[in-house]
Amino acid sequence: MKKPISKALILTITACLLYYFLLPAINIHDIALWFILLILAIEYLLLSLTNATISIIKTRNSLSADFGKGSKIVGIVALVAVGVMMISSFIFSPLFQSNKYASRITLEDVSFSEVPAYSFNQTAIIDRDSANNLGNKVMGEMTDLVSQFSVSDEYSQISYQGGTYRVTPLAYEGLIKYFKNRSNGIPGYILVNTTTGATKLVRLENKMHYSASAMFNENLMRKLRFAYPFDIFDTPTFEIDENGNPFYVCTTYTYTGIHSLKKVNGVVIFDPCNGKSRKYGLDEVPDWVDRVYPERLVNEELNDYGLYHNGFFNSIFGQEGVIQTSEGYNYISKNGDIWLYTGMTSTLSDSSNVGFAIVNLRTHEAQYIKTSGADEYAVMASAEGETSDYGYTATFPVLVNINNEPVYLLSLKDSAGLVKMYAMVDAQDYQQVYTIRAEKNARQAIETLISQLSGNTFVSEETSEKTITIDEIKEVIINGNTLYYLLAKDEIYVLTINEDNAAKAVFLKAGDNITINCSKDNIIYDIK
Repeated sequence: MKKPISKALILTITACLLYYFLLPAINIHDIALWFILLILAIEYLLLSLTNATISIIKTRNSLSADFGKGSKIVGIVALVAVGVMMISSFIFSPLFQSNKYASRITLEDVSFSEVPAYSFNQTAIIDRDSANNLGNKVMGEMTDLVSQFSVSDEYSQISYQGGTYRVTPLAYEGLIKYFKNRSNGIPGYILVNTTTGATKLVRLENKMHYSASAMFNENLMRKLRFAYPFDIFDTPTFEIDENGNPFYVCTTYTYTGIHSLKKVNGVVIFDPCNGKSRKYGLDEVPDWVDRVYPERLVNEELNDYGLYHNGFFNSIFGQEGVIQTSEGYNYISKNGDIWLYTGMTSTLSDSSNVGFAIVNLRTHEAQYIKTSGADEYAVMASAEGETSDYGYTATFPVLVNINNEPVYLLSLKDSAGLVKMYAMVDAQDYQQVYTIRAEKNARQAIETLISQLSGNTFVSEETSEKTITIDEIKEVIINGNTLYYLLAKDEIYVLTINEDNAAKAVFLKAGDNITINCSKDNIIYDIK
């Protein structure tokens, strides 16, 4: 009786270890569970081989062994399980289920006016790489933390207090420092304003004790698995609510068959400070949450729609109406939510888009804008060509609405990853490229670009009208742009000269009383 008991004990220990480290859901749709069961079946057969009495019968130089009735049953079950997984993948493939693949996302045809008009505070011009550099710089200045913690590379894009930001938690720096700091927890997170580049370390009064970088029972995924053993999770997203409190947004999934047609079916909001969590249905998600539907899944759904909305065989042969996403995406802030946007192009890959898709990452609302134009990589190449003397590299562009027309806004970086210039490119005619040096005042630089592109002075929504008396005026040329600096009652106002205001500006002199539209930073947009 000892051998069966030892075999059962070994299998139990193996199962417990596999469950603890691989963290499968106890759910037939989770392929990790099937993988563990297959490992256990193989282990059972190996143990049976070791413990069984092997009878060698030589017949035509062959070897046969009797592993016992139980081993045969386990072997048959394992083969059947593998067969079921293969058959399931085949049955639920696009060949038979093209309608289901195409209908995972529903695109509503809308006009380009659904893209919000340009607003500086709502336009994310700092990309992930730049945010990472800014976060590392701020962390490097924190001498009390930098030797114990690192900065996670998550940098989730969020809408926060009326602006757009990237946020990422600090992380434990290795096993030894985890044990050294785990009792106190992770002290804060990095917050990067993706319009101005302003970056800060937010220190928490209540430290975070559960995270992706923590180990053993304080590891985020392990804590989730033990609390929700039947739910399938992917990588959670680190976010903050409107009060700056940290949370992990943990999307749950289901599949059709074993591992086909992945679909979001809920979300768990997890507090990393106290380990408490709550599960929400898709119609109950709090408004502050920005990402329930991950970007990778949304792109997969859009591509499936583009390929299969006219059937599987059409996607291969006729290819009528077949489209796909361009090789990249970015974000739009709209009504307090983060929307993924990507160009939709034909399968011919002819450097042009046939339209744009925008998808709300919280609600899954999806809209399709039938506006043709250059694809993002053609635009990037055009902007790089405009600055070829410098060898700058273009970032993936942001789609903005200027006078109800699609325009791409992008940054140009040097070899060190520093933003040196901004560029605006007409989405429908990507030969129209406008560039400007990246100065400390990004708002002024970008709005100058808008004025150049549109041919009219761009007046920000965040301006006020005031009357000033000029005490002194100075003309300065910076990077080819003419600027007037006006001194009035110890305040300095800045006016960028363009075709629209040059006739008025050239005659300004000390002592003039003028009415202006200007921003809170005293940037003049219009002279009355």
